[in-house]
Amino acid sequence: MSFAFVQLTAMTRQNRLIATDAAKDAIVAADGWIDDFHMYSNKMTCIRCQLPAAALPRLCTLLDQAGIRIDTESRTKAEALSTSPLDAYATLQLSFVHDEPDLIREVPAIPG
Repeated sequence: MSFAFVQLTAMTRQNRLIATDAAKDAIVAADGWIDDFHMYSNKMTCIRCQLPAAALPRLCTLLDQAGIRIDTESRTKAEALSTSPLDAYATLQLSFVHDEPDLIREVPAIPG
């Protein structure tokens, strides 16, 4: 099976947990599903998903409605792929704008 590949970049001032949940809801509402995600402290989350390429503009609109702003280059890529009959394999890089200090998590030492 062939895929169209697209990287979407977005930012928000919302709480990271609320925004991540809203992004998940937007992906599902655009007939997509999440393959994987990684949270990078409280600064950024990267979500990997699949959805019909024709649904990419809808995803951008849903994210905007949720207060998650897609950058212009990402929106242009989404529009360009919207006529493709393929499924899109997408990454959504979601950056959080806030004044909070970086979350530091201690990683326990592995014996051995």
